[in-house]
Order: sequence, then C-alpha cells, then structure tokens
Amino acid sequence: METVETQVVKLLTDRVGIPPDAAVPGARLVDDLGLDSLDAVELVIALEQQFGIAVSDTEVARLETVGDLVTLVVERAGGHAA
Repeated sequence: METVETQVVKLLTDRVGIPPDAAVPGARLVDDLGLDSLDAVELVIALEQQFGIAVSDTEVARLETVGDLVTLVVERAGGHAA
C-alpha cells in the first residue's frame, strides 16, 4: 500500500509536472517547485478527489511545503489513503 506521502508526490508529478526527486517534504511549493495559483488549484482539487477530503481557501493559503500537503491529508483523511 502506498503511503500518503508517496501519493502526494505522485499527484505533484502527474498533475503539476514536478520531478519526483524534487518533491521532498521541505521543498517550498512556490519558491522551490515553481507552483503558481493555477497549479495550486489543480493540486488541491486532485488532493480532494484522491483522498476524499475538503480543503478551504484559508488552508490552501497556509500550504507552503510538500510536507504541509502531506500533513494536511493525514489530518483530514485520518492517515488513510484512498
């Protein structure tokens, strides 16, 4: 079974085109990975669909790193990948 982190990295790779080796927990979504607002929207929609969670605009604004994405999913999905 894939971990939440593995699935988040796969979404970053598949949906946003981030190389898997660049999507480390400490990588900043905007500064290091170059995500723009459209990328962020697409990523959040993919996360919501993949994990069956809801993410508010306020929460999206607080997401800074790949690790933040993983933490959010774990908290929302109870640590269970869909």
